[in-house]
Amino acid sequence: MPLVTYDAIITFIPRARVRVGGWVFDPSEYEDIIGEVKDVELDEVEVKALLAYLNSTFNWLWLEQNGRRTGGGILALETNIAERMPILNVKAIDMGKVEELARLFDELEAEARRLMGLKPVADDPPGDEEGEGEEEEEVGGPKLEMFRRLRPIFEKIDSKIAEVLGIDVDVGALWGQAREMMERRVKGAEREARPGAQPVDEEKSGEGRNRRKKGGGSVPLTSFF
Repeated sequence: MPLVTYDAIITFIPRARVRVGGWVFDPSEYEDIIGEVKDVELDEVEVKALLAYLNSTFNWLWLEQNGRRTGGGILALETNIAERMPILNVKAIDMGKVEELARLFDELEAEARRLMGLKPVADDPPGDEEGEGEEEEEVGGPKLEMFRRLRPIFEKIDSKIAEVLGIDVDVGALWGQAREMMERRVKGAEREARPGAQPVDEEKSGEGRNRRKKGGGSVPLTSFF
């Protein structure tokens, strides 16, 4: 189909037919690329349920754990990682729950579109939003602020996925873990990057201090390698 893209886009090609509105995607024409094609058809509700999962904190945590961290703090998602990404089998889930996930994705998409272009709200008083206690220090600018405001919808998606999978989990704690991993990644990129620099969590040993003192703050190239 006619569309605008760029060189770093990753496209997920379904191995099943997809029917969305009046458009039908048939993977059989790509069988030489993707391999075996399943004799299954996904409708729009099932596709939206899959999108809800891919936008969940469960998937966010998986990406934080498995994605490659770049020098700029961005989480790189290469094809060898993306192809191992776990996904729900919507055909094995009660249709009522699939429809609930699809509805939650619609809610997430509508609210995200409303918040597009949102600027950071630095002057919000603590507890200005329902269910929020203290204001947390934000990193990451407008995009992170948008995710903070979308959090209630993300948590509803997480709760539904936990119910579907039979997982007893505190979705608030789940979000906190993912957020902490992201902050460590972003803040780690802000540290001075030079040969011999200490890792974020590594204590500075006496030996390391002495070596830097003797070398005037420089590190031999052989040590760097």
